[in-house]
Amino acid sequence: MAVFEVQQLHAGAVTVIIPAYNAERFIRRALDSVLGQSHPVAQIIVVDDGSKDATREIVAGEYAGRVTLIEQQNGGPARARNAGLHVATGEFIAFLDADDYWEQEKIATQLCVLAEHPDAIGNYTGLRVVGDAGEHLIDLKPVEHTTLRQVLRWCNPGIPPSSTLLRRSALEKLEYGFDERQRGSEDWNLWFRLIVQGPFCVCDGPLTDYQSSSGGLSGDADHMYDDFMKMLDDVLLRDLHGIQRAMWRRRIMSYQAFKACLTARAAGDKAREREYMMKSVADWPSPFWAPERFRYFAVTAMRT
Repeated sequence: MAVFEVQQLHAGAVTVIIPAYNAERFIRRALDSVLGQSHPVAQIIVVDDGSKDATREIVAGEYAGRVTLIEQQNGGPARARNAGLHVATGEFIAFLDADDYWEQEKIATQLCVLAEHPDAIGNYTGLRVVGDAGEHLIDLKPVEHTTLRQVLRWCNPGIPPSSTLLRRSALEKLEYGFDERQRGSEDWNLWFRLIVQGPFCVCDGPLTDYQSSSGGLSGDADHMYDDFMKMLDDVLLRDLHGIQRAMWRRRIMSYQAFKACLTARAAGDKAREREYMMKSVADWPSPFWAPERFRYFAVTAMRT
């Protein structure tokens, strides 16, 4: 049973949902990028997730009448996005994290591509990665949509919520929205459950400005690995059985241990870096599965 109420929709209407926690530094930039879209959005929802700064005051004051503000106790981005989904009215749903922002043609381009792919349940874009001061760091091309379902089995290949535009009809078919148990891999969880319904399509251009940050939960190797484990059996492996399920379980755990190794390296934690390296090799020792692991591990072995 879907958690979203069925409402009368306007054709082409887009709802934007922005979860915000202590986002006073970035919320204006995010909202201005939405309001400045060449294709106007029908509804903007900011869900304040228990902020202790001026986020609420900025939204309620400077953007009154243009933005719907929902306030809740801190429960994480999954819970905040779900709260927005409960009151969303658009035929299409876009998510935007408060520290990210969009290029002016983002929504218009995505709608055009979705119109060309009526079977697609959603669209995602390339990324323009920016630093803390808004400086342009690098452009990242998105993964090919033809290989997305296969890759989502073992990782999230660089598709943050801010880059997506989803058909509301696809979300309504799900048993639940974002998994509120998770605070890190909840987007990967949702993409995998959605792609079972049908394909995604892609916009190659860097239309999403993605804030790069080494802090927060995404920089905590243990948290990210433990968070992924919450979805391993009941989401990623749900459709597999027997020896195939057992083999894929070890492969996925090996790859996520590799990702945790890289996270620990970036944080300067050499002990955890080595532990995750050893775990990745123990879970799947063959160099023919994700061979890039062994190139990184050679560096790790020399460093630690």
